[in-house]
Amino acid sequence: MGEGLEVGRSLPGWLLYPATLLVLVILSYPFYRVRSVISRYVLFALSFRYLMSAHHDFTFDASPVGVSWNALGSITVFLLGLLLIRMRHLLLTTLIPFYAVTGVVVMSAYINHSLGNGIDVVVKFGYLIVITIAVYESISERGPERTMSLLLWAMVTPVLFQYLSVIFGIRKGTEGLGAGISYVGGYNHEAGFSTVLATGFVIACFATGLRLWVRGGALVSLLVGILLANYRTAIVAFSPMVFMQFNADIISRFSPRVRIIIGVVILGVSALAAVGAAWAMREKFADFAIIFSDPDRLIKPPAEYTPEERRLLSARPYIWAGYIDAYLNGGIRNLVLGFGPNAWVGKFPVYAHNTLVSTLYEYGIVGVAAMIALWGSMFVAALRIKHGPKGKLLAAHASFLLLNMATMPHWTIEGNLLYAIICGYTFYLFLGPATKPLPAARPAPDASLAPLSRPNILR
Repeated sequence: MGEGLEVGRSLPGWLLYPATLLVLVILSYPFYRVRSVISRYVLFALSFRYLMSAHHDFTFDASPVGVSWNALGSITVFLLGLLLIRMRHLLLTTLIPFYAVTGVVVMSAYINHSLGNGIDVVVKFGYLIVITIAVYESISERGPERTMSLLLWAMVTPVLFQYLSVIFGIRKGTEGLGAGISYVGGYNHEAGFSTVLATGFVIACFATGLRLWVRGGALVSLLVGILLANYRTAIVAFSPMVFMQFNADIISRFSPRVRIIIGVVILGVSALAAVGAAWAMREKFADFAIIFSDPDRLIKPPAEYTPEERRLLSARPYIWAGYIDAYLNGGIRNLVLGFGPNAWVGKFPVYAHNTLVSTLYEYGIVGVAAMIALWGSMFVAALRIKHGPKGKLLAAHASFLLLNMATMPHWTIEGNLLYAIICGYTFYLFLGPATKPLPAARPAPDASLAPLSRPNILR
């Protein structure tokens, strides 16, 4: 949605390597200070991935074992996580939808005789499961405030690199409709980089243990960073999270007696601000007006698209139409379980840019049902929590779902890290702490979160 298809290059070496050294020095402080091994692991998983992605000119190359250095690093982090998490947490009933999606991937790979192509997809969902459990255990040990404050350190890399790209004018052009330029800190593409910054914004939303000015500065810096990255999908997707965050923080500072009145006023002002922002960026989002005025015009085979229609939303509807048309022309086996993991490679020039469309083509209607069940189960779990920042957590889930409608965060490690943090926090509020908090941890803001509750384990 306004994002370019060109692949960017890393920052020049004279800037990249000193910046990397500075990041390593800065990150040594939180790694030294934190006592929890599992918390160190989560911070390492985020920081390591973000540094590896910044060096993509090298890490995208093949390693001696055949896979890219990035993939090799992800596999290593996944295996390390398996060693560190409590194995009994792999039996949490809340993980059943995660396993269902993974099972569908394996079944589709098997019936399409492409088991080799399914390995990396299985590892990605395994990565999601392991990091989700690790976040859950970390929050249980240290509490949500201290855990989220710790994980915010991982944002040093993307924020620093982006600001360096702004200062030195290292930018990337994007195609079409006045989309303009993107500052992505030398990362490969706006999609992954925007997802990283959105992850930081979500973390900062829940890092309520920080001083007001520190947390406020982090939220504003990350929000500005998302705008500078100029990825319209992320801007639209995380609007609910931004709206909820700033309204909830302001309203919560008033006493319950006047909160309703103040809330109405604040929501009214926020709504006007949202309308003003939409008006200011109307040229960037002009495609939406065209599509929403007559959405039925785009429900047709790709061969019937006019040149003007193909350009709408950076060709998103045209890409989706191609995948859906190919799916509908498949056999019964393909309609049920799709064409197999990564079957689009070599058949389409780009990936589907929509998780459900991609899932439909690769894993069939069963895969779509499994993916919706996963998202739905986590949203329902967030809806059922009785204490904690329920509104912000629901907004985080909603923003992630919107992100999936025009890009594919589950296809990337960055996207799975984002969802793992949201789901891990959901596990904590829904199931209760997995372990007794460390003695140094601050008490939970809500006393009702303090009592231990036994997680629901498969028998």
